[in-house]
Amino acid sequence: MNFRLTISSVLLLISFMGPVKSANFILEDVINLTPLPDKIFDLSDEERIKWLQNEFKKQPQSVEGYRLNRQLFYEFYWLEKNQVAKDICEKTQPLRDDYYYRENCIEVSFPKYADYLPRMLELIHEAKSYEHESDAASLLANLAWRQSQYGDIAGTYQNYEAALSIAPADDILLINTIMMDTATNYIVHGDDAYINKGIELLKKTREQSQRALAKETDVEMRAILQDNIELTHFNTGIAHMLHLYDYTKALESFDKLNKQQSVYAVSALSFSSLAAAKLSKLKKAKSYISLLAGRKDSQKVVENYLNCYRQLAIRHWDKAQNLKSCLNVDSNTTIEVQLDVYRRLSEINDPEINLAGLQKLKQLFIEKIEPQLKNRGSIAASNTELRRLQRESELKSVVLKQQEQLQLEKEIAADNRQRFFIALVAVMISIILLIISQLRQKKRLAEQYQQMSVRDSLTKLGNRRYLEQQMNREFAYLHRELRTNKQAALGIYIFDIDHFKKINDSYGHQAGDEVLQELSKRITQATRDTDLLVRWGGEEFVFIARLDTKERTYQLADRILSTINSQPFEVSQHDPIAVTCTLGVVKFPFIDTGNLNLWSRLINLADAALYYGKMKQRNCWVALNNENINAKEQLDELLKRPLEEAVEQGLISIKTSIK
Repeated sequence: MNFRLTISSVLLLISFMGPVKSANFILEDVINLTPLPDKIFDLSDEERIKWLQNEFKKQPQSVEGYRLNRQLFYEFYWLEKNQVAKDICEKTQPLRDDYYYRENCIEVSFPKYADYLPRMLELIHEAKSYEHESDAASLLANLAWRQSQYGDIAGTYQNYEAALSIAPADDILLINTIMMDTATNYIVHGDDAYINKGIELLKKTREQSQRALAKETDVEMRAILQDNIELTHFNTGIAHMLHLYDYTKALESFDKLNKQQSVYAVSALSFSSLAAAKLSKLKKAKSYISLLAGRKDSQKVVENYLNCYRQLAIRHWDKAQNLKSCLNVDSNTTIEVQLDVYRRLSEINDPEINLAGLQKLKQLFIEKIEPQLKNRGSIAASNTELRRLQRESELKSVVLKQQEQLQLEKEIAADNRQRFFIALVAVMISIILLIISQLRQKKRLAEQYQQMSVRDSLTKLGNRRYLEQQMNREFAYLHRELRTNKQAALGIYIFDIDHFKKINDSYGHQAGDEVLQELSKRITQATRDTDLLVRWGGEEFVFIARLDTKERTYQLADRILSTINSQPFEVSQHDPIAVTCTLGVVKFPFIDTGNLNLWSRLINLADAALYYGKMKQRNCWVALNNENINAKEQLDELLKRPLEEAVEQGLISIKTSIK
């Protein structure tokens, strides 16, 4: 790999990490290193940091030193100690192709959006110039998400479109995420032209997911792709129903879900009943309500406004139907739905209801819409700006075609030169083939080392590094799920084998290893393909599960205990051994969904729950629920005190299987 830096990237590194130092190695050399010893991931955070610091002092300027200090950066990054992490970035400057490390260094070095934005744009430009399309697309999508949080809607649109244009065609999840988020922004913030553009994006997302589903064999990936397909149908129906008021097309989209066992069926049937009533198809409207058969959405807020839409439908054939749900829409309902409901109330030919709708619209504007408009800025939010961005996008397409034509002409000229000199380079072909073969072999070895670095050799489960790599995927899933199910969460379970040292001492370490292997198999077989089970260290395991209700948290804990207790463990040359476990459980989000870095703290909190169970009984589970913790500082303080004290102060509550 050729290690070069453009002038712009050199200036970027100087701007946030001090003078640039030359390196005599590249990122591939780092990847090819033997993985760090598994034992360090069994240590506490403080012990692991100390170990990394001591090892780094032995060889600070080497490729191993780079790898050690980079790992040290992430230890502090995950603990949200940004100043220490920033100091490491300045001392161990990221390699050119190490875009993930570089992005996070920018994040900790420039917390202010105005400082962060130009440096991210420079990093993206550099990734594109070196033809690292996947990295550039991912960086653009991350930047667009950050821009949407700061109200820079215009920049959000621009960068989502740019990410789509360069994302590799085989990275289906990345493309679908970008297209879904882009479509949502177009539909919610745009005029009719942009709403239709969002609908077209949803169609493309659906078609892409359908093609991928036809080829996919992995159960988890198939479930994600199927959910994407259903969600595009539902969001298309919402666009026609709440924004374009095209009830015929809304029904066409909702009917894709109405007769399926879809998670979106209750919502789709409720909206369909009003759409049919608006089209004067009263018999059909009644049939949609009948299909519900008393089913309700599990979320109280959602069920309240869905009942409102059903009441509005019934009012078309029963003028005595009250609109109680519409007049009492929960304040946590999305602004998109509140606006639609209050507009419909203000159009009803009943003075009392009409006035109530207008009053609700006024209240919504003062309390929510006006503050949001101020935050976003009137220029970025205006339809004029949206149309300007569309025109810019069209102009960029013309320039891109011109560049492609120029590139084609260059390739033709190069091909002619190649034909002219073909006789002279024939001797070099065998050498080139040998080099390519060596490079491929090196790449395969690098991939094998990478696989070994994230797997536990005894149980074949993932290890801590594997879990850290997978958590972004789980956060992406949870982000999508929370749009339709406010009870959605990730269950974080940490458990270990009771009296495991006694098993090793009594039966030998071979028996202990067999117990760990059998426990891994039992839990894997008793849980879903979408769940994550990793060996945390020694006899300790961490289990991450996708939850749809609070009760599911405790059901899974009971299932794990019963699976382990169901029958004794068979070991070589000994009688079967009775094995028990103790579990500590918390849910993510514990405080809010915005701070994704809190999950590492929740592992520690679940560990505290585990040891609480150890003290009380063993062979049990202990779940901690947030009652009055609102900030990460409170969470840090909670980890330093006995759990009983936190319960007495009303900060947390404990749910447990202890008799």
